[in-house]
Amino acid sequence: MESAYYIIAHHLPAYTWPLLVFLFLALLSVCLWCVKRGSGKREWREVVTRAILLSFFFTYITAIFFSTLLIRTPAAEPKAAWIPLWSWYEAIVNHRKSLFYEIVLNILLFVPVGVLIRLLWGIRWRHAFLIGLVFSCFIEWMQLITCRGLFEWDDMLHNGLGCMVGAGAAGLVHAAQRKHGRKNGREGGDDENRAKAAEDN
Repeated sequence: MESAYYIIAHHLPAYTWPLLVFLFLALLSVCLWCVKRGSGKREWREVVTRAILLSFFFTYITAIFFSTLLIRTPAAEPKAAWIPLWSWYEAIVNHRKSLFYEIVLNILLFVPVGVLIRLLWGIRWRHAFLIGLVFSCFIEWMQLITCRGLFEWDDMLHNGLGCMVGAGAAGLVHAAQRKHGRKNGREGGDDENRAKAAEDN
């Protein structure tokens, strides 16, 4: 599976973007209805936020499937790089910068997936790595079976790492926000206690 830049630049035809926008809006409508229906007394802003995140998630997953499988022309025979970490060897030992950039971009490709599954379902970075690995494994084997693209063990690792990084980063931001909120809560409580003490005196 090629890098994110290669996928966007070479594999997505012009009509894909309006299609993805339409898909996002359609999913947003469905998600708003479903989340609102099962939300009980949740605030409307929370309902809208979750619906938008769900829509982004399914649209992004669709874009990955579309670009890596659906729009590609099948080759005469399957292509595979069976040696694990061959891209790292070529990038480090043989100084192939293009492969290094491809590694980085393949990691970045799955960072949004990790962020979204953390925000939506609270999945931690360890499990996010496994989810990214399984998802990428499915894509790679489908590419091999259908002769659409290059099968690589390395891509599974890179995509799993990207998913893990995204979930980990989202988790760190969430923890920082909770810590900041608790700190503000304690300060607010101290102010109230001081005010009550002053009134008593």
